Amino acid sequence: MRDTTPMWEDLTYDSFLYHAAVDYVNRKHPRLVFLGFGETDEWAHAGRYDLYLTAAHHVDEFVRHLWNLTQSMSQYRGRTTFILTADHGRGTGPKGWKDHGEKVDGSEGDWLAVLGPYTPPMGERTKVQPITQSQIAATIAALLGEDFHSAFPRSGPAIAELMTGDAAPRASR
Repeated sequence: MRDTTPMWEDLTYDSFLYHAAVDYVNRKHPRLVFLGFGETDEWAHAGRYDLYLTAAHHVDEFVRHLWNLTQSMSQYRGRTTFILTADHGRGTGPKGWKDHGEKVDGSEGDWLAVLGPYTPPMGERTKVQPITQSQIAATIAALLGEDFHSAFPRSGPAIAELMTGDAAPRASR
């Protein structure tokens, strides 16, 4: 990273994050991997829909490869969960897709993808109870068998519908 001229001051290129994740998975054998790729956000702000789509395609490939990697290794297969999310929603329409915030229609929504052995396959969900970022830490902790919300009551609770898998670890009570 030090040898690469950054396009944005506060963002690591998605490919760097991906390669770091592959290295981490190979060396540390985590039970859960949380990733937030950010290039799509930056390309949207720049109004570069072509590069926005390219970045999204790359993320799809990164996730596919990471999932296949974990499923090809006996110590991971059926044991590792991936949580992917963005740090905010995004507007819609010809102009709104470039931005987010209080005054941008549609940007109150966010997306979350969860792949793993302890979460039921639900497909794309659009008409569900609203989920907030305040619930993500509690959900990660619950998938690891911990109760974050009890320790930090101002946080949101774990996302209940993600905790319905038969083998899901339960937080100690």
